[in-house]
This record gives sequence, C-alpha cells and structure tokens, in this order.
Amino acid sequence: MKLLIVATLALATAMPVVTIATIADAQVMVGRGASSRDRPNLTERREASLMEAEDRVAELDSKIAELKAIEEQTGTLTDAQRRQMAQHESRRAAAQRDVDRLLDLLNR
Repeated sequence: MKLLIVATLALATAMPVVTIATIADAQVMVGRGASSRDRPNLTERREASLMEAEDRVAELDSKIAELKAIEEQTGTLTDAQRRQMAQHESRRAAAQRDVDRLLDLLNR
C-alpha cells in the first residue's frame, strides 16, 4: 500500500516535468524558420535603401529647382522660402551622403 501511495505521489510530482507541445509552441517553431527564409538578404535591403535615398535626392532636387525658379521670376525669396531652401539643401546633402555610402557598400 505504501509503495502504491509513493508511486502515485512520485508520478503526480513528475507530471509537470512531462510536457506536451502545444499549438502555440508549434506556431512559434514554424515562424522561427519561416522568418529567416523570407527575410531579404543584405544586398537586397541595401539596394532598396539605395533606391529610397535616390528618390529622396530627386524629390529634394525638384523642390530646390522650384524655389530657384521662384527666385528667378521674382528676383528674391522671402525669409520663409530661404529657410526652406536651406532645409532642402541640407536634407539633399544628407540623402546624397546616404546614396554614396550605399553605393560604396554595394560595390565592394
């Protein structure tokens, strides 16, 4: 009788150690492998970043050109337009640095 009680208690305390994989565990395990396969490689991400940076440069170039056209037509810019011009030029310089950096990384 004692042996049966001890065996039952031992089995009851050992039960939490024995685990069965739940559906959530299976989803995590599947997701773990899938994320690394679906993630674009470093070169593709750099190329995407390069295209975004080139688009920013082109967009800022057009904004700067618009302000220069206004300056040619009116002969001067307002203070707000001069501030915009300075902001656009500094953002363009930063975007161009990004383009140059990414081109260097891709050409290695």
